[in-house]
Amino acid sequence: MAAKEKPKVSAPDRITISLAPGQREALEEIAERNSATMSFVVRYALNEFLYKHEGKQLPLNFRS
Repeated sequence: MAAKEKPKVSAPDRITISLAPGQREALEEIAERNSATMSFVVRYALNEFLYKHEGKQLPLNFRS
């Protein structure tokens, strides 16, 4: 009798970003005030951004 295969569990997607000066401190402060982790705050902000701009052409004005 063949052993049952374990169902594959997909790992969460991960990215690495570099923060501008002061952004880490701002995220830490928001997380602390809300008794949350920094990763939760970043995921929440990303979800809000994606929801707000869903289906729209987003003008990205990159500063030099």
